[in-house]
Amino acid sequence: MVRLVICDMDGTLIGRDEQLPEGISDWIAKLKEHNVMFTVATGRSEAFMEPLIKRMGISLPYAASNGAAIVRAGSTLRRRQFPVSHIRGILKKAQEMGLSLLFTSNGIDRVIEITPWLIKEAAKHGITYRPEPFSEREWNEYRIEKVLIMDDIRDGRISIIEELCKDSGDAGFHYVRYRNKAIELMERTANKADAVRRIVEILNVAMPEVLVVGDDDNDLQMFQLGAISAAVGNASSNVLPFVEYHCVGTQFDGVKEAVLKYCGV
Repeated sequence: MVRLVICDMDGTLIGRDEQLPEGISDWIAKLKEHNVMFTVATGRSEAFMEPLIKRMGISLPYAASNGAAIVRAGSTLRRRQFPVSHIRGILKKAQEMGLSLLFTSNGIDRVIEITPWLIKEAAKHGITYRPEPFSEREWNEYRIEKVLIMDDIRDGRISIIEELCKDSGDAGFHYVRYRNKAIELMERTANKADAVRRIVEILNVAMPEVLVVGDDDNDLQMFQLGAISAAVGNASSNVLPFVEYHCVGTQFDGVKEAVLKYCGV
């Protein structure tokens, strides 16, 4: 019997329109009536997620920044960071190539220069990014949960950044590559699987009683935890060998399909 559903956000609950699905808070409330808990594990920062968490009516712990932070009711239960100094060379190369950088530190997003992609992202979310270049002291002392390196043109330049990541050795971080569009760098022990494991412990649920639903490469480790795993219909082909069920429905329709299959709700 499934007692807990943990769901990815981007590409799973949220589509390209960046909007929460209509009726999702009522749907989550209905799950609760049937003794099924619901929370999320996302690559997004707490600053981005907190308004959405409130609108969905989620009071359980959730994972932000690809598991680097575990948050409950606005309070951080755990945070894993690494020094930006460890990846300064990688970031400098990314800037020289015109790629976009989006940092997350203490749950807040920061940019050090504005790019066309960041302008488009800001417009999607109704926010304004202001460039905050690092001082030399910050380059030496600043710590982050993660940094997203985005190639909006998607012409293969991400492969150059990946090679630099591979050559960095044991620099206290690991990375997730999203095909030709982006790479995210996180503290080496921070990932969704580790965060899900901790949330499951907090909620006193056995892993076989958990359903995890996602769509992309940052969900791979989460899919291999021993929980029931499902990928929505629009999921990356990279994750399909690692899930028990591939939904026909895309995004929220796929989530509902998986929950109906395994929870009966």
